[in-house]
Amino acid sequence: AAKSWWIPNTVSSFNSGLNTLKCQVQVMSRMIFGFLMILAIAYLLLQRGATSRHSMPITFILLLLGIVCGFAGKLCVDMLGGSGYLWLLHWETLCLLHFFSNSCTSHLFQALHGPVNVCQGAERKTMVPYWVRRSLFYFTLLFIIPLVCGLMPFASPSEWKEHFSLLVLDYQSSMHD
Repeated sequence: AAKSWWIPNTVSSFNSGLNTLKCQVQVMSRMIFGFLMILAIAYLLLQRGATSRHSMPITFILLLLGIVCGFAGKLCVDMLGGSGYLWLLHWETLCLLHFFSNSCTSHLFQALHGPVNVCQGAERKTMVPYWVRRSLFYFTLLFIIPLVCGLMPFASPSEWKEHFSLLVLDYQSSMHD
């Protein structure tokens, strides 16, 4: 910042201190707002999931989760310093997977569990066993996509690898001390 010749050094450093404090308050308030928004949305989703009647689950998934939570999540990720658009892309992928799981249930069941056998001993040979298909589907749906959705907007995979390897090294060095 440019200094003016007529402002004493003590006053200019006081102003820079106030600017720093103002910046820190803005950043912290945005982070707190982002976390509160995430907690509020999670609470509302848990409340919605706890109700006994499930009317219009596809509409609920598309409208509330896909659009409303997607937009709110994008704003939260932007406020926390990540790429909101990248988060929104991963979020919409997760919502589309849920949507197709709800709308094409019979096809998904057949792909994951195989056709219904009338004869007890009749099994068809498949290239990929059904237990592998189910495991991959549920692992992707419950672990991979949420993990990617949460981590990738903030750093690249190599940056996350470096971050976690440093955490492991720090932990190991603290264990040896």
